[in-house]
Amino acid sequence: MASRAMRKQREASVHLSLIHPQTKYGIRFGIFPSWGLSQKLSRIIGPNRAREVSLAATPLTAEQGEKWGLVNHLVEGNELLKKAREVAVAILKNNQDLVLRYKSVINDGLKLDLGHALALEKERAHEYYDGMTKEQFKKMQEFIAGRNAKRPPSKL
Repeated sequence: MASRAMRKQREASVHLSLIHPQTKYGIRFGIFPSWGLSQKLSRIIGPNRAREVSLAATPLTAEQGEKWGLVNHLVEGNELLKKAREVAVAILKNNQDLVLRYKSVINDGLKLDLGHALALEKERAHEYYDGMTKEQFKKMQEFIAGRNAKRPPSKL
């Protein structure tokens, strides 16, 4: 029972990065990457930036990391827990089944090329919508209609 609860908690965890503005990332030669850095970094900040940072052993500042998408938020040390809770509360306000499904399709899609990832997203969407009850589908339609009613008319 405890292991099932721990597994659910791990599944529900969301991968975000909060970092102190004074943090610096650095890579020095001497150890060949075998823990995924060469592949993960290029997918996050792009291959050209990853090559420069890695091959030139250029330190990467927290500000650059945020600008390049390596971290989500720069947070002063005394504000770290507050910001983490703020993000967690925002996530918890959403439908948790959809949060888990969305996280899963993002993570699974990252393992594929874009074409296959788009097909995976469409497949998972069809699975989700096919499993909806009539009441759930009606609520979704009402949500979409309400959201569209709040938008100003197009100027096109």
